[in-house]
Amino acid sequence: MAYLKNPRVRDFIRTIRSQCRKCNIRFVMSSGYQINTLDGERCQGIFEPPDHTAKSTAAARGALKVATGGRRTSEWLFSLAHEYAHFLQWMRDDPIFHENDYYTLEEATEREALEICREFKLPMPRRVLLREKKNYLRRLKAGTI
Repeated sequence: MAYLKNPRVRDFIRTIRSQCRKCNIRFVMSSGYQINTLDGERCQGIFEPPDHTAKSTAAARGALKVATGGRRTSEWLFSLAHEYAHFLQWMRDDPIFHENDYYTLEEATEREALEICREFKLPMPRRVLLREKKNYLRRLKAGTI
């Protein structure tokens, strides 16, 4: 996987893996096109916080998962930044993480994902990041996600 040769990408993934480990969150980068959520849905990325009241070990542990297969590196890398943003919102107990309006939550998360990409200096042009954000929010608003 060529992306692992980039030191900025490696540092980003190493940071996420380390923080997830400290918080008892399972970190998965799947080679498939989609991943499974705990409730059986299929998507390209998910952050599920730990549920310490759950009887299931998987739910009790939580997960941050991203599918990398069959997608451009910029696409799955931005998905990873997006799910990491949800993780950070949960970590700092940000009120946006508990927002009832899903679109408002996702819009704020996309903005934070852009900042994360900038902070880690990920090898993606700003125009690509903005395009990914715009496309995701458009599909979300149209209800195709």
